[in-house]
Amino acid sequence: MSTSTAPARSARATEVVPDLLAAVHEVLRRHHVTESEWMAALQFLTELGRSDEFVLFSDVTRTSVLIDALSHAGSDDATASDVEGPLYREDPPWREAPVRIYEDYEGMGDAEVLFVAGRVSATDGTPLEGAVIDVWQTGPSGGYDLWDERQPDFNFRGRFKAGADGAYEFRTMLPQPYTVPTDGPVGRYLEAVGQHPWRPAHIHFKVSAAGHAPLVTQVFFPGDPYLDDDTIGAVKPELVRAVQHHEGGRDDVEGAFATCAFDIVLRPAGG
Repeated sequence: MSTSTAPARSARATEVVPDLLAAVHEVLRRHHVTESEWMAALQFLTELGRSDEFVLFSDVTRTSVLIDALSHAGSDDATASDVEGPLYREDPPWREAPVRIYEDYEGMGDAEVLFVAGRVSATDGTPLEGAVIDVWQTGPSGGYDLWDERQPDFNFRGRFKAGADGAYEFRTMLPQPYTVPTDGPVGRYLEAVGQHPWRPAHIHFKVSAAGHAPLVTQVFFPGDPYLDDDTIGAVKPELVRAVQHHEGGRDDVEGAFATCAFDIVLRPAGG
């Protein structure tokens, strides 16, 4: 005798799924989609799953951005949220002060050292001592450690804590625009619909503190050619931060470097 149990009925599913199916069916009827076209679409979705590209597909169709907007509607004094994307890695290394999130590697070129600094606080201005800041980004040659074999494991990734006054600083390198992966089904989708694969340079942040809602966001930089044409549509004007360039003057840097200020404000949990 089978001991398996039927899946629990979901009130939310019975509310959403009929409307979703009705919308899909309406599009299929309107465009007279053929059996062979539908089978090709099913094969594409199967390949998305096998390639672990569903999150990337959600991004490039700008569905992730829509869900982010719906989930965080009604902005207040907190820092704007943004999508996480598919390239976060669990359990990144802890970085001790002075925080540096990368190791040099062959092929990184002459990219500029960048110091990102700011203060983590609550919406009432209270500094959030011990807030955990988790960052990840591409290397200066435009690749994540996941696909750039020249980079050490977990390069340009790390977690660290804000100080007693909520202050933080980390050393990285100024990222560059890059393309999302195009060697799988998402790449074929982009080519088929005539959509470019480029993202503007950015740094991802996850920030958490006791008693406050966690924040996932990104920081962008002025002058990037893809600020107004991000393939996933994730750029928010309030997340574009100025970069200051310096000829020298820091004991821990030889030559020129850049700085970027990014204060982070968390809303109360449940707020």
